[in-house]
Amino acid sequence: MAKGGLEGVERLTRKLSAMTPAVRKAAGQEAFMQAEEMAAQMRRIAPRDEDPNNGEQVRDHIHVEEGRLGDVSYVVISDAKDAKGRPKASRVELGHVAVNGRYVEASPSFYPVVRASQRKVKRRIANAMRRAIKAEAAK
Repeated sequence: MAKGGLEGVERLTRKLSAMTPAVRKAAGQEAFMQAEEMAAQMRRIAPRDEDPNNGEQVRDHIHVEEGRLGDVSYVVISDAKDAKGRPKASRVELGHVAVNGRYVEASPSFYPVVRASQRKVKRRIANAMRRAIKAEAAK
C-alpha cells in the first residue's frame, strides 16, 4: 500500500533534494508540460454555460500553478465562481440541485482527465529524469 499524506511528501522532498540540478530541471519541465496538457484537455471537455447570468465559465478558469514542492510540482486548478461568488466547478463536476429545485446532471471534466492521465504523466516524468541521468553519466 502506498504511503500518503505528510510521510509521502517528506519522502519525496528527500528524494528531490538528492537530485542533481539537471535532473531536477528535466523533471520540472516535464511536469509543467504534462500539467499544461491536462489543463488543455480539461478546457476542451468542460461544459459551456450559455446563460451569462450564471457566473464565470468553468473552461475559462482552468489553469496551472506551481505546487508545494516548487519548480518540480504543478497543480491544475479549476476555480470558476457563480454569480454569487461561490465555487462553481465542483457543482458542475458532481451535479447539483438548481434554484428552481430541478436536479442538474453532473458534467465531469476534471477528474476523468486526471484519472486517464495519471499513469502517462508519471511515466513521462520518469523517462525525462532517466534521460537527464543518462546524459549526466555520459559527461
